[in-house]
Amino acid sequence: MNAQAIREVLTDTELAPSTRLVWAYLNVAAEPQNSSSIGHDLGFCHSTVSHHIGALKDRGLVRRRNGVWLPEVPQ
Repeated sequence: MNAQAIREVLTDTELAPSTRLVWAYLNVAAEPQNSSSIGHDLGFCHSTVSHHIGALKDRGLVRRRNGVWLPEVPQ
């Protein structure tokens, strides 16, 4: 993923700041993360993680594979 793609998501004002944080976290995490580990590491409850993942999924910015969430490049 290039810097332009990252900047595009991190400056997208249509996404909540916490949603952008979840996406950024998925990009820098050493290993793919499931919803529980995202919540634990960021201090979010499960429903909050689900809300943010849903917003990212609707925009095609994450996909689920083998029980973990993987970040996608903005289209």
